Amino acid sequence: MAVAGDFRVDLTALAASAVRAGGQGEDLAMAHVASDDRIQGALSGWAGVSAAAMAAKADAWLVTSQTLLTRVGDHVSALDNDGVAFAARERENAETVRAVGAGAIGMAGATRG
Repeated sequence: MAVAGDFRVDLTALAASAVRAGGQGEDLAMAHVASDDRIQGALSGWAGVSAAAMAAKADAWLVTSQTLLTRVGDHVSALDNDGVAFAARERENAETVRAVGAGAIGMAGATRG
């Protein structure tokens, strides 16, 4: 039973979330590259002020796209890093509990003697 204020982390679910988010990020990146390619291909058909306006929109799209992809990548990295940190903390806590248990066993044997 968890004490109020404590929380539990399912490391398997966290790792699965990181993998899934990574795959979705890759899919998103490929879709954005394809969209950017189509936009760049369409720009050649415009002239004058229209061409300048379309180029400005294409540039804005590219910045927005890169920002979004960076944020998704950062999110995936955070999920990965959190999984590593929680797993390390879990190992540390398990070692602490084992050490306490070993000390208690040693103390119990000493009091019987």
